[in-house]
Amino acid sequence: MTKWNEVLLASILLSFLFIIPSLSKIAFSDGLFEENLPPASVGDRQAGLYVKINPPILTSDSKQDAYVLFRLFDEKTNQTIQHTTYQISITKGGSPNQRPIVNDFFHAHNGVLKLKIEPTPGELSILGDRDPFQNALVADPGGNVVIRGPLLLDGGLYHFHIEIFGIDNDRNIFKPEDAPKFDSYLSVGDVFKENLTYNGKEYNATLISYYDKIRNFNFEASKLVASWEMPFDWNLSRIKAVNIFVHEELKVPKSFTVFSNTTIFNATVNGQPVSGRALAIDPFSSDNALIIHYLLTKNDILKLAGMKEVVDDSNNTMKFTLMPISHASKQSSSDITTDFGAIHISLNWSPNPPKPGSESNLTLKFNDAQKDSSLNADVNYRLVIRSSDGKEIIRKDNLFALNGTGSVSLTIPVSGVYQIEVDVKSLKFSGQTITDQTRKGLARGFIVLP
Repeated sequence: MTKWNEVLLASILLSFLFIIPSLSKIAFSDGLFEENLPPASVGDRQAGLYVKINPPILTSDSKQDAYVLFRLFDEKTNQTIQHTTYQISITKGGSPNQRPIVNDFFHAHNGVLKLKIEPTPGELSILGDRDPFQNALVADPGGNVVIRGPLLLDGGLYHFHIEIFGIDNDRNIFKPEDAPKFDSYLSVGDVFKENLTYNGKEYNATLISYYDKIRNFNFEASKLVASWEMPFDWNLSRIKAVNIFVHEELKVPKSFTVFSNTTIFNATVNGQPVSGRALAIDPFSSDNALIIHYLLTKNDILKLAGMKEVVDDSNNTMKFTLMPISHASKQSSSDITTDFGAIHISLNWSPNPPKPGSESNLTLKFNDAQKDSSLNADVNYRLVIRSSDGKEIIRKDNLFALNGTGSVSLTIPVSGVYQIEVDVKSLKFSGQTITDQTRKGLARGFIVLP
């Protein structure tokens, strides 16, 4: 007899049990570290699931402890729904045929469940007491359950399938076919280190894939082309159904000047050019390395998935190439993306380009990167301008872009190349009493004053 049937049989014997109305909506996210999954009806309530990973960036190099937080809440009041039982299945990779690493029931009396994950080789163990009625692992008063074993140990994509087994009361459960279902995907950064050999010298480069494992890395010195691949499911229906973000990061030593002494690159994904907000060049965060980011949002990936030449040649693989364009002049950024792929920001200067030593006006327009549309929300953000050596020269805190559009006056003292940082803190939509902090993130770009 399955665990579901055991619980249901016991339920029939209890006269005070009632079955909660059906919830048919299934919600997904893919590759994001924090998100409110879309709400759905539970009786007279709209219930949303909040999922958060901490730390937000995990890599196979760090092998550090992490926690995954789950909170079912009433969207209207933002009140946590008490006595929630979660059935959670965790598999490695996106295939539905993978055997789960974890598949168990977890109960949080206060509704907030935190799975503390301690990645270690060997057998999997879950520490905690079980509820005698549901046979679910009961979280401690702080909401914690400890999972120790080979989980989040290797780089790649991890699939969290969550079903809400019961709410409001420890003996108040769903029929299996009516249980609310959610799917979320966590990426552990796959770290790949390689020496790039050029003219007899070796340069230590690091590639991190924050979506899935890196394969077939190659550097063609005669053409200065770096290339690599990672697994990716190009099924168009799947992509439409999820919130998805692909982030690749290549660090190249600044001493490799023939590759790193530019901010203009010829970049492709499956043979199609990538530029603008989908490619971020950062020479300032590291003293020793130029960092190039591929930042592919759902809209970018949908466009690629709709191209026959991309899908026909994909073989369920995303293929990247990167080549510097020598002697290219630096250009100011007009469109930048936050580092977790949630928000696009367009930058418009008046005058354009701004003049050294004179006041200029910068208008910032904030857009939803997943939907490629205006946020229509008030955005709280911080703006920082840095010199070419990384020194902070302008800082403006606690700025607001009303209904997604903000404006700020700046005076940059002398000609040169500067980095602009827009740090999104929170959003507030019309009618909301609380701010949304699930899409916070940092966007970087360039300002060039001739």
